[in-house]
This record gives sequence, C-alpha cells and structure tokens, in this order.
Amino acid sequence: MTLILVRKLLRDSRVALVAVCVLLFLFAALWVKITQRVTTQIVPMARLISKPFGNEKVLESVFVRGPSKVSQAALGWGEMKFDDPGDFLAIGLLHPIVLALCVVWGIGRAAGAVAGELDRGTMELLMSQPVPRNRLVFAHLAVDCLVLPALCLSFFAGTQFGLWAAGDFVPDYALLDDAAKESPMVKALLATVPRDPTPLPVRARGELLGLVNTLALMFALSGMTIALSAAGRSRWKVIGLAVLVVVVMFVANTVGQLWEPVGFARPLTFFFYYQPQRAMIDGVWTVDVGAAWNVGRPVLVPAAGVLFAVGAAGYALALRAFTRRDLPAPL
Repeated sequence: MTLILVRKLLRDSRVALVAVCVLLFLFAALWVKITQRVTTQIVPMARLISKPFGNEKVLESVFVRGPSKVSQAALGWGEMKFDDPGDFLAIGLLHPIVLALCVVWGIGRAAGAVAGELDRGTMELLMSQPVPRNRLVFAHLAVDCLVLPALCLSFFAGTQFGLWAAGDFVPDYALLDDAAKESPMVKALLATVPRDPTPLPVRARGELLGLVNTLALMFALSGMTIALSAAGRSRWKVIGLAVLVVVVMFVANTVGQLWEPVGFARPLTFFFYYQPQRAMIDGVWTVDVGAAWNVGRPVLVPAAGVLFAVGAAGYALALRAFTRRDLPAPL
C-alpha cells in the first residue's frame, strides 16, 4: 500500500518536478557560460586595468572586499578567485535562483502532505482506505528520497551539458584588442601583458559533493514543513509560516556575518550549514560553530549532517503529530 501512495504522490507532483528540474538544468548550463565569460574575458581586462597599480589583482580585491561585501554575506562565499573556473562554478550553488527553487520545492510539496489533503477535502477519502496513518508520512519520506537526488542530478547534468557546449576555457583577449584600438595608452599596456592560450583547468566533478549539501538543505526544509503540515489544516497557512521562518533564518544568517553581535544566531539557521562551495572546492564538510558562539575553541560539526538531522527530526515530529491528532471533517 505504501508503494501505491508513493506512486500517487509522484503522479501529483510530476509537473512541478519536471519544471523545477528543467529550470535547474538550464540555470546550471547558463552559469557555465557566465563562468567562461568572466574567467576568460573579464579577468584579463581587470588585470590590464590593475597593472598601473603594480598589482594585477588589485581590481579583483577591491571588488570582493568592497561593493560586493553584502552579496558575499547573503550568499555565504568566502575569498573566491575570479580567475578560477572551479571557484566561480561553485558560486552557482549559492545563487538566489537556486536557493529560491530549493525553498519553493522543499516547502511547496511538503506543505500539502497533510494540510493540503485537508484543504482539498481528500483526506477523509484517503483515510477511508485500509491505510495506517504512518504510511502516509513514510510515503512522503520515500518521495523525498527519490525526488531530491533527481533535482540535484538535474543541476549536475546542466553543468556537464554547459561544459560540453561551451568548450575549452581558452583566455580571450578580444575585449583588450577592442580597447587598444580606441586608446594608445591601453595599446601600450596591452603590449606588456603576456598572452597565454593554454585552456584554463575546470574542476566540475566536485560539484557532486556540493550538491550533497544542497540535497540536505532541501530535506531540512521539507522536514520542517511537513511537521507544520501534520499539525495544521490549511496549506496556505503552513506555506506562509514556513516561508516566514526561512526568511527570518536567511536575514539572521546574513546580518550575523555583517554585524558581529548578531553572529550568535547564525548556527540556529539552516543557511549557516549550507556551504556547498567548501565541499566542492576544498572537500571540507564541517562548519565551526565555536567561532560563531565565541567559545574560544573550534567546535566542528558536519554541515550536511546537521541539515539531514533536522529533516529527520521534522519527519519524526510529523509522524507523532499526525498519528495522534483528530482529523477535522472537510468544510
């Protein structure tokens, strides 16, 4: 009977699933092209402009530490290298579009687990079948175990397709040549810039490691939302409450990076543990809670492990609440 429930839930969400998978695929492919343009065209131009200052990376340094400081805090990246395609690709997993799709899927589907059925008046029909209540919760868990990896793999497939379509990351000096035609000074500077036609190495296989963290984030969002859904009866109220919690967490994590007195709140948010770029680039799976709480020593915890634990706790609370509550009659 659980298999029948799983098939029903997959059938109900198939349109949304395909749409989100396609969006993730297309964004990942587009991000590869953006990465190629930045690392092969924009970076050489920035270095040319920086050369009179005696440091080829001074413009990159000003950009990273200056106007984009708030963006870095919001997205959670550290000292990224603009000239490294692997580093720039990793930022795709932190882009607001990806985060928004994760939140929309994690909250939207889980909100309908119980509250949505009550809203539509279909819970009474479902419970009239010889199905124990716990089977419904387990069916939603099984769907997450099938669907969340598919979403992550669609992003990885988009990256691989983008790399195939974009070709080698060969440094392109066309922008510099165009600028040299307009300015004798630029032409003189360009003569001092060595041209290296060697393609830049692209490290994209590590994206699978970062996507484990993305999967964990979606599972945590789904677990939190299904716990709220199991205790509620209005899908839209559950969605509103879950979105409010996520927004508060996001703001707390962002402000905590910019304003030290609020930093203690960061480990209480999902986004403190969402650092896929560290797993993708450096193979680091832990985050330091001790630094945020000023305990005087490192307290390392597994980032993805915490998110998976939160999701599992949410499902456990949903199971307890749903099996013990009275189900109201449909309106």
